Amino acid sequence: MQSDNKNSIDQRFTMTKKHHKETLQKAIDDKKVDEILIPFLNEVTKIPDIFTSSSCAGRIMLLSTDELEDKEVSHFHKRYHRTITFDELKKDLQEDTKEMDIWFKVEPFIFHFGTKDYEKAKEVLRFCSEFGLKKAGIITSKDGKYIIEATATQYMALPLKANNKLLVDEDYLHFILDRGNKKLKINYEILDRFEKEFLKKFKIKEIIKEKKK
Repeated sequence: MQSDNKNSIDQRFTMTKKHHKETLQKAIDDKKVDEILIPFLNEVTKIPDIFTSSSCAGRIMLLSTDELEDKEVSHFHKRYHRTITFDELKKDLQEDTKEMDIWFKVEPFIFHFGTKDYEKAKEVLRFCSEFGLKKAGIITSKDGKYIIEATATQYMALPLKANNKLLVDEDYLHFILDRGNKKLKINYEILDRFEKEFLKKFKIKEIIKEKKK
């Protein structure tokens, strides 16, 4: 009975990993994956006991929303997976945004890693903690599929427009853009180290383990 249960869990994980690998490849083909992440995500697919689902390298964006920040009406006014210039920001803010609020946001990188069991999930969480990520946790837990969400903390959010009127002056726009660009640069530096350390920790270890079987 215990053997049958283990086989069932193994099969579920294998199918889940295969599905996410195929989904990733389709997203890459459709250019829906941040280019900077593609080499790392492809390497993670080679790790036997881990897969990835959704991810983002980090970005600056202008979010269009209402006063309640209702997800059903919110959408990206502009988004940039890079630092931006003051002229870009000013031009994009001058566009007609009707009666919506416009928020300036900086969001850090985020990954969702999947594992077959709790022990491997704990191992991923331990790595994230030792690396220095303050936000990492298990968001899905069932046999054959544990999902860990891991993200950095280079975050920033503030409103810039309401009812099609700019709420701040140019000096303040310069200030927040400078801070936002610096946060994004730091995010990408941390991302680069995270990817290298993650593969060093898990890819080599899992390949060695597979060869010993």
